[in-house]
Amino acid sequence: MTGRVIPKVPSRTWAEVDLGAIRHNVRTLKRRAVDAWLMAVVKADAYGHGAVPVSRAALEAGAGSLAVVTVEEGADLRRAGIDAPILVFTDLLPDELALAGECRLQVTAHSIPSARRIAAHPGLETHLKINTGMNRWGVEPDEAGEARKILGSQLVGVYTHLASADSDAEATSRQLEVFDDVLTTRDFGGVLVHAANSAGTLWHPSSRYDCVRPGIALYGLHPAGDKGDPADEDLMPALSLKSYVASVRRLAPGEGVSYGLTFRAEASMFAATVPVGYAEGYRRILSNRASALVRGERRPLLGRMTMDACVFGVDDGVEVGDEVVLVGEQGGESVRAEEVARWSDTINYEVTTGIDARRVERSYV
Repeated sequence: MTGRVIPKVPSRTWAEVDLGAIRHNVRTLKRRAVDAWLMAVVKADAYGHGAVPVSRAALEAGAGSLAVVTVEEGADLRRAGIDAPILVFTDLLPDELALAGECRLQVTAHSIPSARRIAAHPGLETHLKINTGMNRWGVEPDEAGEARKILGSQLVGVYTHLASADSDAEATSRQLEVFDDVLTTRDFGGVLVHAANSAGTLWHPSSRYDCVRPGIALYGLHPAGDKGDPADEDLMPALSLKSYVASVRRLAPGEGVSYGLTFRAEASMFAATVPVGYAEGYRRILSNRASALVRGERRPLLGRMTMDACVFGVDDGVEVGDEVVLVGEQGGESVRAEEVARWSDTINYEVTTGIDARRVERSYV
């Protein structure tokens, strides 16, 4: 093996990401946000779309800053030469704070102890998160003043997170009332104020403040998760998940397919094996539920999804090598991530973030 160059071969299943769609979605969200700054949320490898190319496209289209969840996510963007402000959402330990300083990342204070840890690292730009009802991260409203004093000149932003902006306007209003009370009774002048996620940006104007933080909508996916049409909000889905027909066989009446033989042919039919499985992130719960596009027509998933392959019902016109669209468009038909989410009893967020980048190569247009 010494000195031998092993050639790279194409992925059996691949994802195509339309960066033009990312740019379009940023512009759409900026119009909805009117004069607010736009912080593009690119955590979890940009929801499975690829953090570096998506970040560059979002900034090109007018995003002013980026947000991630881990210091390493932010460091990866810096290593790629991205110089825009980057906020890390989650609480950090001392070693992580040191790396955040080296990478010029903005950090978040979530508690009084968190604020003290950050204050021990002078020069770290900090946002203070207020818990207004999500009850996951953030200082309590009555602690906001003390945290503000601890952080002093390091504080550059204050924010909260909306728990149900996609589904509960009344609960959202209550959260914003709590947040507004904190802003008016504490000294938060001169810092960036933000609360709006994708749903807030689109549907709750009072949540926009100085800055909006869209995530899911950047990728052309609907904030409601498993329902709604992105086109209704002028959003363009950016990701397509594709594979190919690896083999075609005829099934006789009564013959079964895949583990457990949970599907049996009622009549003579054709079945196409496609090299995608739950190891790629096309989930096992899709068994006997999903459909994909082959030659512009919907084809049902037959039997159980396996780790590395699945089988779709086709006709005799389908051939080995034909493209299979698992998420995306083909021949005027489409399978949206929201639809895959419904079949999977989950949300579109999990559909795209669950695609395994080690087995599914991404390409960009």
